[in-house]
Amino acid sequence: MAKKVKQFKENWFFRFLRWFLHSVKRKPYIRNDNDGPLDHKAIIVANHSGAAGPMDLSIFFPYKFVPWGAHQMKEGYKSRWNYAYHTFYRQKMKYGKVRSFILATLLSIINKFLYVNMRLVPTYQDVRFTKTMRESLRFAKQDIPILVFPEDSNEGYFDEITRFNKGFAVFADYAYKYHNLDLPIYPVYYAKRRKIIIIGKAINYGELKAQGLNKSEVAEALRLKVNELYASLPEDKKAKKKKRR
Repeated sequence: MAKKVKQFKENWFFRFLRWFLHSVKRKPYIRNDNDGPLDHKAIIVANHSGAAGPMDLSIFFPYKFVPWGAHQMKEGYKSRWNYAYHTFYRQKMKYGKVRSFILATLLSIINKFLYVNMRLVPTYQDVRFTKTMRESLRFAKQDIPILVFPEDSNEGYFDEITRFNKGFAVFADYAYKYHNLDLPIYPVYYAKRRKIIIIGKAINYGELKAQGLNKSEVAEALRLKVNELYASLPEDKKAKKKKRR
């Protein structure tokens, strides 16, 4: 039986914010395709689902987790603002200059506080990624799942994911090879507009490795599983009505 996740010590404001958002936002339907509860010593790979996905999952996902995120978001205000304005809102979300400026300016004031309380693990594109793996391993050994958004979002966010980055597979291999941890990987799809979270069946990294898959192929295998969850969504009645008109 899976062990219980150790509870985070959140400050009072973050607890209030979580309660408030949980009260005002419509709760999504959650479909778990596994036979029972999730193993907490695990990796969760999910689609980002635009700007609201990470926060919505932190509120409504049935298990506590620690997310991976860009290292800039835990650094100084200037670094957070530059990433939010240029990379996230302009490049990924395709927002206009004015909207991006306002959002980056306001949210960069509070987002470091939020990410610290969410225990966000900063990720890097260089040798510092070893810090990401060591910190992630520490949480995994405490039976706290690691949530990763591995989709390549340089061109924006799409319903059907075109490419997964392999960072989570590098971490899974590190845990497997050097710490004797065969982490299960859960594919997850969040349909924001339709308010549905689907938790797909786990597959252990060791099983993928036994198939002879390298890290890039592991990432591709999980991308396909996440897209299969998207394809399994029930028919969108609203979209069907629009097509009939």
